[in-house]
Amino acid sequence: MKPLIGLSPSYYEHKEMDRSILGKSYTDSVQKAGGLPVLIPPMMDRDDLALLIQKLDGIILTGGADLDPQYYGEVGVPLTPEPLHPRRAEHDRHIFEYVWENKIPTLAICLGMQEVNVFLGGSLYQDIVTQIDDPIVHKIGDWFDARHAVSLEKSSQLYKLVGQLQVDTNSAHHQAVKKLADSLLVVGRSADGLIEALEPRDQAIPMLAVQWHPESETNETIGIDLFKWLVSAASR
Repeated sequence: MKPLIGLSPSYYEHKEMDRSILGKSYTDSVQKAGGLPVLIPPMMDRDDLALLIQKLDGIILTGGADLDPQYYGEVGVPLTPEPLHPRRAEHDRHIFEYVWENKIPTLAICLGMQEVNVFLGGSLYQDIVTQIDDPIVHKIGDWFDARHAVSLEKSSQLYKLVGQLQVDTNSAHHQAVKKLADSLLVVGRSADGLIEALEPRDQAIPMLAVQWHPESETNETIGIDLFKWLVSAASR
């Protein structure tokens, strides 16, 4: 049977009809990798959420807007003027806490990687351009036009998966991991030193966290192959 892969959608208020939205590139990638995508609605009851996740085999924490800096003890204005909706933020936090505790295979993408770090006690640079000296280009406009190299640690699971010490990735983020959570390892950095990939110190936790967007990546090694890793881990 194909594994069920749960995905965290974006959440928007829209007049009388608030909505959860997720780009088809995520669900298409899950299907291409051999899994069945399931959108996890923003359930506020943690017990109901746990009942749903128990029926899933793997999780994807997807990209999105900026996490509210209150989660890591900072104020947002003006560097994070429009954080993602608090209903989604809390929903993502509850999902993460469950999968971390129960060691459910997880792929965390862009915002998802930042959430993993923050929810475990780390922090973020709210704006790379204004808070980092001489950064490379990590974002052009609103899409994935920026590209740069990421150097990987040879001891990492990510290196074992892609088989390369340096990969070329898309890039579409203006925030980045600052203080690293104690329970995480840095396994990928860009040339300016910013963190681009994380893994748990506890190798019994099946999780990969990347700053780029594999669902929109043309290089299969760092794109669809990450979804295939998740589907494989979720099938065990």
